[in-house]
Amino acid sequence: MLNIKSSLITPILLGLVAMTTYYSNAQSWEVGGALGASNYHGDLAYNISPKETHFSGGIFLNYNFNEYWSYRPTLSYLKISGADSNFNDHQLRNLSFRNNIYEFSNALEFNFHPFSNRDIHTKTTFYATAGVSIFMHKPEAYLDGEWYDLSSLATENQDYSFIQFAIPLGGGIKYAVTDNLILGFETAWRKTFTDYLDDVSGVYSDVENEDGSINKLVDRSWELTLDGRPLANAGDTRGNPNLHDWFIQSIFKISYRFTPIKCPY
Repeated sequence: MLNIKSSLITPILLGLVAMTTYYSNAQSWEVGGALGASNYHGDLAYNISPKETHFSGGIFLNYNFNEYWSYRPTLSYLKISGADSNFNDHQLRNLSFRNNIYEFSNALEFNFHPFSNRDIHTKTTFYATAGVSIFMHKPEAYLDGEWYDLSSLATENQDYSFIQFAIPLGGGIKYAVTDNLILGFETAWRKTFTDYLDDVSGVYSDVENEDGSINKLVDRSWELTLDGRPLANAGDTRGNPNLHDWFIQSIFKISYRFTPIKCPY
């Protein structure tokens, strides 16, 4: 009986040792940070406007399954904004906004070249990334020295959630300065499922109040007219509901890779 147990235990132990050795070399954790810029594409920016570029940053973990695949959870802050004044086609609409976005994402990375701390692998690689994220946002507009929460004003008689989902899609390049220190650059677009990052999507709500005063943040064309009256009426087209909003982030990354101690023999 003892011999039978030994014959079973020995290969199991050898297998565990072999698996531990393999995974300790093939897998590793990284922790890092990122700083860069963010921008947006939507009803107030059919093309990216460089002047609406803002600071963004984040912190992340990276779990390397092997030299090609890794998993990365990330916490990010991004600021976006837009204004009709940037484009000739919609200047009379005269809408504008800003939005602070707080995002948690889960993404997979695929390296185009084998990338690890092993000497036989490359120190530089391009990579692609895709995943899913959840984010909080709140569009605001500036008027008379104050920032106003646009969602609470029902500018289009629509309720929308501050919590939304997105699909991050992008790519980048990374370089191993040492076995532990990794530098990188990445650009990723976020495909969202909302058209209200900018609070503009459908049609105007009531432009005037019951007392005849105007809702200044519903239609801001009044700021450009000679008589100070808005140009739109309730029900007029305000945005394009078929064009969901996107936001984009370009970042420089630095991370520390926790690698196993290499045997010198």
